[in-house]
Amino acid sequence: MKKYRVIVWGLGNVGRAAIRMIINSQQLELVGAVDVDPQKIGKDAGEIFGFKKTGISVSDKLDTIIKTVNADVVLDYTPLVRDEKGCFSPSAQEIIHVLQLKQNVITTLPIYFSQATDPQMFNEIDTIAKQNNVSYLPSGLLPGAYASYIPVILAGIMGQVNKIIVQSGEDDQNNTSSWVKVFGYGMDPEKFPHERLTQGIVSYYVSGVYEIGKRLGYTFDEVKTKHDYFTAPTDLHPKFGLVKSGTIYGHRFTMTGVVNGQEKVSLIYVHKICDDLIKEPQIDNKIIINGIPSSLDISINGMMPLDESYATSAAPTVNAIPQVVTGPAGYLQALDLPAIVPVV
Repeated sequence: MKKYRVIVWGLGNVGRAAIRMIINSQQLELVGAVDVDPQKIGKDAGEIFGFKKTGISVSDKLDTIIKTVNADVVLDYTPLVRDEKGCFSPSAQEIIHVLQLKQNVITTLPIYFSQATDPQMFNEIDTIAKQNNVSYLPSGLLPGAYASYIPVILAGIMGQVNKIIVQSGEDDQNNTSSWVKVFGYGMDPEKFPHERLTQGIVSYYVSGVYEIGKRLGYTFDEVKTKHDYFTAPTDLHPKFGLVKSGTIYGHRFTMTGVVNGQEKVSLIYVHKICDDLIKEPQIDNKIIINGIPSSLDISINGMMPLDESYATSAAPTVNAIPQVVTGPAGYLQALDLPAIVPVV
């Protein structure tokens, strides 16, 4: 059995889940771990998370690691930043730099289906990857496996597809990621920058709508967006502190591709806290496909459990390693590769 040599770049929540998968796999070998956190640098990449010892020390020098360990792939879990418009802007230049070092890159960062959302970026990444005979794959849970991979595969059992709705969401009450602050839990809704948040969330998720539409043969006349916010009916106590009654505790974002006035692809995503106490807005992990037969309704339970919410974000990247390493060079999409199955 071939062993794929892996560098994990970014040891946050998703990186933690990836390290565990790699440690437990017979097909994968961890050969590098990179992070900027001084509390992690120099320590064993498994032991920092309470896992067994890997023999790989965390470094802050990605280029040095790449040049010395002969890896097959770099898993990029580096943090997002927000631009002046509030949109999430992962650095394409950092990805390009790694490709220029002749490394395959798989990432959860939402530089996803860029041929629709940013053709110039797509062409730049695709060209550099092909010049260096390596690949770039954006994946993750969403955008990625849950939108668009799974809905498109499920649509393959339909005789006709008229509309797809993908519903999902997450309870952030125990989420310690710094980006959770963008949702303004506990803020006065009158003072909250709603438009800025909407721009940021749409920039993150909307590429999944475009890919589903493209795979189904739709050319959207427009993509509509809607943001609804919700205020707490009573005081709430998430892990990060008090959220008072009347302040923001939830958001629902709807992104819809429209053709000839008809809604064809919708992604509905909820961010909220304390879903165990207050069910509105409801978090539904559900895919609905209308056509022939009239409606296919699929629920996926446990996709983002509070205790291991990042496992399903890391898995689509880790499980895709064999397909990427042995696949064609360039900017790839998971739906164009052989079926992605669990690594063993």
